[in-house]
Order: sequence, then structure tokens, then C-alpha cells
Amino acid sequence: MSHSLNHLVGQLIIAGFRGTEANYHSDIARHIHDFNLSGIILYDEDLEIGGRGTRNIKSQDQIWELTQQLQSYSDDGLLVAIDQEGGLVARLKPDYGFPELPSWNHIGLLDNILMTEQFANSVSDSLKICGINLNLAPVLDLDYGAETIIGKSNRALSSEPKKVIEHAEIFINAMKKNNIISCGKHFPGQGSASGDTHEGVTDISETWNVADLLPYSELIQSGDLDMIMVAHVFNNKMDHEFPASLSKNIINNVLRKDLGFTGVVTCDDPSMKAISDNYNLEQTFELMLNAGIDLFCLGNNLSYDKNYIPKSVLALCNLVKTDKISENRIHESINRVHALKDKFNLYI
Repeated sequence: MSHSLNHLVGQLIIAGFRGTEANYHSDIARHIHDFNLSGIILYDEDLEIGGRGTRNIKSQDQIWELTQQLQSYSDDGLLVAIDQEGGLVARLKPDYGFPELPSWNHIGLLDNILMTEQFANSVSDSLKICGINLNLAPVLDLDYGAETIIGKSNRALSSEPKKVIEHAEIFINAMKKNNIISCGKHFPGQGSASGDTHEGVTDISETWNVADLLPYSELIQSGDLDMIMVAHVFNNKMDHEFPASLSKNIINNVLRKDLGFTGVVTCDDPSMKAISDNYNLEQTFELMLNAGIDLFCLGNNLSYDKNYIPKSVLALCNLVKTDKISENRIHESINRVHALKDKFNLYI
């Protein structure tokens, strides 16, 4: 496997890892150096070990030191990602010295511009002091109620697209104030899903509505969205064969051509069972790249594998070597990622 090919495909990866520090001899330091990774993702809980503080996060000072360590191993500047939505999905918790955050749904119920600004500024400032530059938020899914996965965890702001757009814009602008990238999720709208893509195939064909696209459409037209995360949900109204994250029609046709999105497209973790139960790693990457995914968020947390990142790089290299994916296709995604890093001055 050539060094240059490793460095090429490695730029498609945001990697999860174990550890609250990363010395020069750590696996993640070696992976950043050997594969030229685009970024890393932080979690507070290791799902196999269990319990808070078992993964990457202990305190504000510790996270800052960790992110600076990691950045020192990269030539291009790392995307340092986290899920900090508020409520149940907040990796920076009061246990580690951060402000307690209401849920995104609670922000919608308040429906108060000043309160949303205060909430968003609190999130943004917490990320800045930790050296985190990519927040995998806001959730743009519409609220379909407590019978849905997103609804029952209070992750959806409102059932009204106009409210979602208004408050998401405030959230995104608060991130930009501190040079933090936002990522709208989960395209094409996962709010109506009653099943969990972590556990298996989730079909929204009968519940999804075209209104689910409105937050994306408006925020793309206004130029607010720089990155979008695609869900693993199946919707036969848009694709009869593949879930959204593997669908050329949903990503290249609907998102890019119809809605005009030119930014970076990522997707939920490919190790979620909706994907991993049905496709091997090489098939997954091939289908996703052909569909239009630019960045793979490989959290390596649902089920930990010490060799997950090297295996993923090998799978991507094999796709190029066997001409299943062209180097030009890889460069398309890398160019989008580089443009995003340039926009937010992430090169060091």
C-alpha cells in the first residue's frame, strides 16, 4: 500500500479513539501521521466500558491539552468534532465542568430568540475553550412526537419548519462567531422514524413528508449550512434500493442538484447496524462514495476495534487500486474538505 495513497484516502476520515491524552506513541497519533486523517471525534463515554468519563473527556483543561496534542500531529489542521446538541446529546456535561444545557426541544418550546442566543453562545464558548472546531449539530429534523426516536429523546426543536429554520440559524451563527463549523442533521429528515438506525434498518417511507426538506432547503439557500449529515434511514419515495447514506439519488440528485448544496456531506457512523448488518466495510465505502459522501465519521465506539482505522484505510485503498473508485472522485471530496478548512482557518 503506497504512502501517498494512504495519505489520500485518510483525508476522508474523522476517527474516534480511546484515551484522554495522546502521546506521540499512541495509536491515534500514529494514525493521524500515517494516514493524514481529516479529523477526530470526541466522546465522553466509551459504550463498551460504560460510564461517564471513560473515553476522551475529563475536564476543560484536559480536553484543551488533548486537542492541542492531536493538532500537533497533523500537517493540515484537524477537524475536531463532537456532538453537542444539548439535553441528552451533550458530550460536555456539568460532571466535567461545563454548563448544564436544556434540550433542543426545550429551546423550541421556549421559542425565544434571546434564550436561543444565550443557549447557542454557551455551547459555542464551551467548544472554543476546548479547541473543538466542529459541532455535529444542529438537529434539523422536524418533531413528530414521543413515538419517534428523535422525539422521545427531545432532540427535535419543533414540528414547524419555520421555527426550526429560525432557531437553527441563530445556533449556526453562534458557532461561526468562534470559528466553529456546524453540521445540520439528519438529511433527508429522520424526525418521523420510529426505529433506531443504531439497531437496524429504519423505514420512513410512510411517515416522511416533503416538509422535512424545508429546513435544509432554506438554510442552504441562505448560505448558512457548510456541512450536512445524511441519515441511514430508508425512504422508498426517494430510493427503492438504498438507505439515504448510500443513495446517489438522495445525495447527488436531491441534496446537491435540487437543493444546490455544494458543501461537505458526511453521514451517521457506518458501523450502525442499519449499514453494518447489510454491507461489509469495502461495499459500504464504495456505495457511499458513489452516492456522494465526502467524510466518513468512524466513531469506533458502538463496538470498539483497535484496528478499525487501518482496516478502513486499507478498504478505501483497495477500492482505488481495483478501479471501483477513481482518484478523481477522492479528490472531489478532499477539495470540499479543504475548502471548508480554509473558510474556517483551520490550517495550522
